[in-house]
Amino acid sequence: MGKHGLSLSGVLADGTAVVKAMSGVEFPSTVWARPASGDTVSVEYSCDGGTTYTAWSAGAVTAYTESVFDAPITHLRFQRTAGSGTTSAYGVC
Repeated sequence: MGKHGLSLSGVLADGTAVVKAMSGVEFPSTVWARPASGDTVSVEYSCDGGTTYTAWSAGAVTAYTESVFDAPITHLRFQRTAGSGTTSAYGVC
């Protein structure tokens, strides 16, 4: 469990976007992405139930990056957008 009672994490095994609903997550929360060597990962958030997504402030990342979200969001979308690794990871705590 994360510091807020709910922790989400996973692996981006391919280029398919992974969408995570943020119900049950308290804010502020730390969102992170850890691209595998040679990979690029994008992180986007939604405030309207997953209809519209906005890129997080770090943009597409090629190294471990984290950001604190202070205000509630409804969904996060993680995607490996470049590279062929199978171990890029993401999470929220």
